Amino acid sequence: MNDVKRTIRAYLAEHRTEIVSLLRELISIPSVRGEAVPGAPFGTACADILRIIEPHFRDAGCDTELDTDGGYLLAETGCGTRSLGLFAHADVVPAGEGWMYTDPFTMLEKDGFLIGRGVMDDKSAVVTSLYCAKMLRELALPFHSKLVCFVGCNEESGMQDIQNYLRAHTPPDFALVPDTAFPLYRGNKGRILIKAHRNAPLGEIKRFCGGKVGTNVGKAEAVLAYSDDLFADLQSRASDRISVAHENHDIVIRAVGIPRHTALPEGSINATALIAYTLRSCPFLSAETHRIMEFLYAICSDWRGNAVGIACDDAEFGPLTFVNYMIDTNDTDTALYFNIRFGAAVCADEMKETLKHAFAAHGFSVEIESESHPHIVPRDHPMLRVLLDTYENYTGTKNAPMHVNAGGTYGQYLPCAAEIGTVMWRHIPFPMPTGHGQVHQPDECISIEGLLNAMELTMLMLIACDRE
Repeated sequence: MNDVKRTIRAYLAEHRTEIVSLLRELISIPSVRGEAVPGAPFGTACADILRIIEPHFRDAGCDTELDTDGGYLLAETGCGTRSLGLFAHADVVPAGEGWMYTDPFTMLEKDGFLIGRGVMDDKSAVVTSLYCAKMLRELALPFHSKLVCFVGCNEESGMQDIQNYLRAHTPPDFALVPDTAFPLYRGNKGRILIKAHRNAPLGEIKRFCGGKVGTNVGKAEAVLAYSDDLFADLQSRASDRISVAHENHDIVIRAVGIPRHTALPEGSINATALIAYTLRSCPFLSAETHRIMEFLYAICSDWRGNAVGIACDDAEFGPLTFVNYMIDTNDTDTALYFNIRFGAAVCADEMKETLKHAFAAHGFSVEIESESHPHIVPRDHPMLRVLLDTYENYTGTKNAPMHVNAGGTYGQYLPCAAEIGTVMWRHIPFPMPTGHGQVHQPDECISIEGLLNAMELTMLMLIACDRE
């Protein structure tokens, strides 16, 4: 096995420049979900990136199938009776604001790191899948299974792509999903996205907006009609995260929080909650506005879901999370959006009823926008032991842990899969400020050496699974 490891390492070192170049090409495509058009159900950029990737797999000797209506690319190599899969996605969350080093879709190489939207989540996994297929063909590695590489373009905004794939194809016997971290993850929390809506404004607030898919609300602003007393009071409440301005006969309050992935909100600061806290006791606003702001602060500042009665801890899945990721209101209408992640200890139907009652008490109806169930592979599954053994041999560690993923990946739709990383030794370079450098954050970055190490380990894991 040491000879195989040396062969793989030498190959990746030789192809380092072209690996970085391919990732740069993929980052340049702003594959954020857009308006559906014929042949591009998730927008033209998402369809374009699959068309760009397909010839790379064909040139690697793979049989390819590009399903533009389904939103995915399938590439297969080998002719074994058993199959192993690599599942990656080429779509990304919106770029967001606050990038310090580069345009989000112009990848920067700096001090051994790559910076750009998608370098870690999850375009690096697309490159890993391609080079695993290339190495199998070019290096004649010991491998007797069929390798199935899936590249989707709707993972970040619904995962309809993998559901389309599963309706038309039998999934691999076992799959790796490079979209989390090493050593491995053996399951996913369930996920429910809700929209809380009411046909009324938020008290005297003319407009309140902020947020995007993928993180808690990192920036928000609220607009109120100007008065001297109100403006003076709100200015007295300004802070390093809250600014108050007089603009076009209005008062504009802007808040800057700390964004975190909606699945991992610990340490986040929600900008919606910051503005609600600022307004909830202002003496120049009505009691009704105070009441609504108190509720808004309660549900947006506590990501455990206590304010709506759904808080829950699960021995295997960890705590339920309830994260406000967007707010969009005007003087006639209010919409709040929440991302909920939960374990098997939660009854989803009971939770939905609890949510409906909690929001109804404040005049909101609740719409379920999407839903998936918790998923877990048994701890004693033989493939998991093989993966851990491979990881421990590669890293020299002992008793490597298995985790359950708070986030959602394709793994939750596959009958038998484990999630792994796209980079080894994940860390943030240079003195990046808090809220920068990680997945779904501005200045998302990845170590080049860590990426090559992860590609090497992924190939070794596939070979070990093939032996098993």
